[in-house]
Amino acid sequence: MNPTPTIGFAHTGTGSQLKTLADPALRPYRPADLYLPDASAADFADLDVLLVADRSHPRMLMRHAAAMRDVAERGGTLIVFGENSVHEWLPDLRWQPRATNFWWWRTGEDSGMRRRSLEHPIWEYLSKRAVIWHHHGIFRLPDGAVPLVALEEDGLEAGVTTFLDESSTPGAILITTMDPCYHHGAGFMPGATQLLYCVLRWADARSIRAA
Repeated sequence: MNPTPTIGFAHTGTGSQLKTLADPALRPYRPADLYLPDASAADFADLDVLLVADRSHPRMLMRHAAAMRDVAERGGTLIVFGENSVHEWLPDLRWQPRATNFWWWRTGEDSGMRRRSLEHPIWEYLSKRAVIWHHHGIFRLPDGAVPLVALEEDGLEAGVTTFLDESSTPGAILITTMDPCYHHGAGFMPGATQLLYCVLRWADARSIRAA
């Protein structure tokens, strides 16, 4: 691992992704601009952290799946945001669609989203507002993974919207069905910006500790 973490921002060039990448708040992390249509395996080889921007083109994600997973296989941190069909290009993931309620707090409804594993050190970086706004489906929690946000339906836990896998590889894989880059880049949705910043801060700190 490098003393200063090398962070990559993988994307396919949507307007919201480019606006997110250009955010001055990201400059201290010096994220490498990984435009997936032009990327090669070598572009991923030295990364300590890879953030896969939400709503990237599925064909590009499939093309680079092995190189992206290799970041975690080397002991690094792989972060995959939502609307990326990650269950189609990472192993042992089962996803189920759910209706998205964008404005539940305005209508007085219950999102059903519940924080879990609050004793885990990642919660030193994540806030409630960062992880509970809306989601795009749920995962069955993989064996050995840590649930961070679960979805309750009719009083029963249906699955997870966010989880951390620190057991299937030497590194860490953080997956969520939330789409912060889209909403941050588009300039709306409370909590999306917090999630983006919080996750980057956590991944940066994790890499420094592991160095």
